[in-house]
Amino acid sequence: MSRKIIFFDIDGTLFCPELGRITDEVKNAIKSVQKQGHLCFVASGRPYGFIAENVKEIGFDGYVLANGANVKYHNKDLTARYLNPETVKELTECLKSKNIEYILQTPTLCYLNQSNQCLLDFYSHCNIDFHNLCYQYDEEDIIKRTVKMEAWTKNQEELDYAISCFQSFSYELHPDHHSLEIYSNEVSKATGILDVLHELNIDIKDSYCFGDGPNDVEMFETVGHPIAMGNAIEDIKKRAEIICPSVQENGVAIQLEKMFNE
Repeated sequence: MSRKIIFFDIDGTLFCPELGRITDEVKNAIKSVQKQGHLCFVASGRPYGFIAENVKEIGFDGYVLANGANVKYHNKDLTARYLNPETVKELTECLKSKNIEYILQTPTLCYLNQSNQCLLDFYSHCNIDFHNLCYQYDEEDIIKRTVKMEAWTKNQEELDYAISCFQSFSYELHPDHHSLEIYSNEVSKATGILDVLHELNIDIKDSYCFGDGPNDVEMFETVGHPIAMGNAIEDIKKRAEIICPSVQENGVAIQLEKMFNE
């Protein structure tokens, strides 16, 4: 069998919110695939600062992060596509004018005002290691190294205003209708995956992915073999080659076993 590469979303794919962890079955299945010589990558909207230790300890070969803006391979950056500092500066000024909370995310750490209690409360439920959050920093300097932002709006008025400020960006509104991810309209998980395939000289027919949510659409339209979780949204399922059991049922572990051990 030629060397394969598999990209995994985290939330709702590897990480089971109901259990609050990644199961041992999933961890062991990934390690078994790697022992056979195949590559396993995380593909997440999260920046590196939001990758918890319980994900890192699995020992992934690399990461496609911040919706494709930052790609890491064996702990080194393959690509880092920074947001335009001028447009980021304009956006932060707009958000500050309405006291809308935001966070700046770089290829290493994440930066926010310690008074941003709504974001901090939100992140306390998101499997994030808080030691990667920085509260004392020079914002002018961090803006130059920002790959992605997030914001929290307290009501519909703030949400409408924030969205009106995103003209130079793409964004994803989470189901809670408060938290938003803000990123370049020139990147996606797909662009990050294509960067990996190019750098590692892997044919697209040897690429697979597992996912469940809206920011996985471009990834599903790019890899050779897209696999939807049983708990995935319909838009993902209709793009899938295979639908495996849900994250609650150890779907990743079950499907990897079928693909590589049978």
